[in-house]
Amino acid sequence: MMAASATISNKTYRVIALLQALPRHPYKVTSNEIHQRLISEGHDITRRSIERYLKELSESQAFRALVQCDDSATPYGWSIAQKQSLSIPGMDAQMAATWDLVSRYLTPLMAKDVLAKLEPVFSEARQWFERHRPMGKRYWSDKVAYVPRGFHLEPAAVSRGIADQVYDALYRNRQIEIWYKDKGESHRVHPFALVDRGAVRYLIVRFWNYKDFRHLALHRLRKVHVLDEEVERASDFDLDRYLKEGNMNLPYGESIELVMRLYGRAADHLYETPVNGSQTLREVSADVTELRVQVNSTEELKWWILGFGANVEVLKPIKLRDEIRDEMLRGAKRYG
Repeated sequence: MMAASATISNKTYRVIALLQALPRHPYKVTSNEIHQRLISEGHDITRRSIERYLKELSESQAFRALVQCDDSATPYGWSIAQKQSLSIPGMDAQMAATWDLVSRYLTPLMAKDVLAKLEPVFSEARQWFERHRPMGKRYWSDKVAYVPRGFHLEPAAVSRGIADQVYDALYRNRQIEIWYKDKGESHRVHPFALVDRGAVRYLIVRFWNYKDFRHLALHRLRKVHVLDEEVERASDFDLDRYLKEGNMNLPYGESIELVMRLYGRAADHLYETPVNGSQTLREVSADVTELRVQVNSTEELKWWILGFGANVEVLKPIKLRDEIRDEMLRGAKRYG
């Protein structure tokens, strides 16, 4: 009996992995592509088994509305039905509230095409509250609000079709042909990674037969076509190292001890929301607080400091002090 149970468990696990490998319609994958993906993830499964599972799923009472097969050409293409609703087992008040807050938090930060992928989950949470609303009581959404701190730009609009093609190419390590901005001709590129900078997402690529990397704004792509050829030397690219080398001006740089004085109530929020664990605050006088913290020297750090306006004075490092002073002097001159 133990052996039989193990067999059932293994099959169930493989079927779940298989379902996760299927894209949402109209995109599709072949059984060979599914097999390559599952093998790369460490699953011990044959292509024949995958084809058998797919056939069983598409013909079963429980899954035939979910799993679609395009048999108009060979090899067959498999996908998840576009309009198929998603149900989350075990949804309760706490889980529904969590997903509702996640949707509020992500909406101003993430692109619409990305949020669309999560909409079935958000919808399920909203439906839970609809079903369990106390008579005569207010909705959960009337009792909770998310107000983001700071100034945020609207994310650049990206065609959902283009985003899906790019994600598919990245996932399957496939080269793509792109049409960029107002350029008439197309280019073949090797996509290596996607970096989200909030308002803009950048695709890190290498153009055909070139060795240097370029950053393409995703919203400037007019058209994308996924090719069958694999990305060359994809395993050699280390995104973490690439970012730490400062290639995208992200929050990586030399470590410095920042010492600065904050005036008035500018430091109040730092007592409750510190910069990081190394932060110390010292009250110099009733109106002055000194901050010491170990941080990376980046452009983002300068923007944060400049955001305090006249209520900040950088003491160390001297180089950063000079840069902030010069920037403020240039700004003051503009106001005459």
